[in-house]
Amino acid sequence: MRRLIRPSFLAAALVIAVLFVSAVSVFAALGGSFVSYNLNDAGCYVDVSAQVEDAGFYAINMWDDGNFRSGDGRFVEAGQTLTVRFYIGGLILQGASGIGVYLEDGIGLAATTTYDADGNAQLWSDTVGTDCLNAGFTWSATALGGAACTYPLPAGSVVYPVPAGALAFYAADASAYTGFNLSPGTWYISEFSGDFAKVWVACEASPVWIPVANVVR
Repeated sequence: MRRLIRPSFLAAALVIAVLFVSAVSVFAALGGSFVSYNLNDAGCYVDVSAQVEDAGFYAINMWDDGNFRSGDGRFVEAGQTLTVRFYIGGLILQGASGIGVYLEDGIGLAATTTYDADGNAQLWSDTVGTDCLNAGFTWSATALGGAACTYPLPAGSVVYPVPAGALAFYAADASAYTGFNLSPGTWYISEFSGDFAKVWVACEASPVWIPVANVVR
């Protein structure tokens, strides 16, 4: 018996296929660098901005003398700027001469790769830190701008090589073939389940599953 495919299913497949074409080599050159710090002492926050090289999830984290203060991130398109607003919750600790700011692939302890770092950023004075603390501000951070991400990069995702590409499936099931293949390259994988690995494709593309045998670990 001939299998019937609903138009909505075909439309979803076409959308994801187009996104796969645009995502080829997306994760081959993740990186970036800090471009500006802008302090608003009256508002008790500082905006930290970084320009990225290739599309992907980026986060900016703030540490002070070994203490994680705050951080946030989002999906950023290639060549665009990520800005994170950090609210000031106190003084810069005296054990180090500045705040450590890091452009990374995850928020806080979830980060595994650092693309740029400023280990001695002089972002505010003791007077500002004291005033903000007395005003009731606490350490926090919010990524500014950017459209909402329908499929955010799952926490703990790791980049793996898929050198020969792979068949793509809608589920961890050999009968759920999408009709197209994942391109060769390096890809974020968020989960392994039996003989399949779950691949994060892009912010607006549904994740897919590929055979574990195609992943180099």
